[in-house]
Amino acid sequence: MASVIPVSPQEFNLGQLPSGVNVEPIKMSIGSYITGYKFDGENVSDIFREAMRSLLHNRGLVAFEPGTVSAENFTAFAGFLGEFFHYAGPHTPRAPENPDATVVSADKDAYLRNHVWHTDGGFRADAPAFTALFGKSVPKNGGDTMFANAAYVYEQLDPLFAKYLESLKVIQSPDATGHITDRYLDLEEAAEARRRMPPFEMPLIRVHPESGRKWVAVSESYVCYIKGVSRVHSQNILGILFDMIKSPEATCRFEWREGTLAVWDNRVVQHRAVKDYNTGSTRQLYRCTMTQ
Repeated sequence: MASVIPVSPQEFNLGQLPSGVNVEPIKMSIGSYITGYKFDGENVSDIFREAMRSLLHNRGLVAFEPGTVSAENFTAFAGFLGEFFHYAGPHTPRAPENPDATVVSADKDAYLRNHVWHTDGGFRADAPAFTALFGKSVPKNGGDTMFANAAYVYEQLDPLFAKYLESLKVIQSPDATGHITDRYLDLEEAAEARRRMPPFEMPLIRVHPESGRKWVAVSESYVCYIKGVSRVHSQNILGILFDMIKSPEATCRFEWREGTLAVWDNRVVQHRAVKDYNTGSTRQLYRCTMTQ
């Protein structure tokens, strides 16, 4: 078993952060929470840029207190991570006051099915590297988001089991659990979506291009099966990995407040919404995604 990654900011060579900025771990396995920083709408210093990247590559998730950014400028802040990766379905429209963001709304949960563990765009071979989510309107109680660190999960595997998993490939598809079928009710639109986003093959274990850490690259939403083994073999292995990904040790539960920003490494970190809020409650989050 690999040692647990450090949680002290000093161990990430963050340099001299701006005065008043504080970094605290959310959980041992995942996440850092930053307070005392306010984006001016225009500039992100090189020091802060490098600190953010270091935290994202090592901690997976970075969250900011309300007031750090606004609904209008959070994309300008997150955009330093890479080029915007615009993708949206029929139930994730562009945000009215921010064309670089899409709206994830409770009104569409029945279609989004964002309560199933996933990575954003995980049905694509060119899925975005980073996601930023801004709390536009949130319920008074409930509506949290769960995050899981799939690199931490890999590091808890028995070495022999890990070596075997590294030899396997999986097939990913947007319709693995019916996303196209549920979203595109018009048969011709559904057929076109399947042509645009065909199933693809990828390694079950992947290596992070920056940190070098390995991670378990399967999610409940988009993996179809493990290639070259029986259905029972595939289902049993995937079941073990899914259980590890959503285990308490690998996860944190993030409580939204209006104006909160969460940014994560979408390659390594999986997430899911928690549907524990009353029907009719407002839960509207703004999202943008970036390439590396």
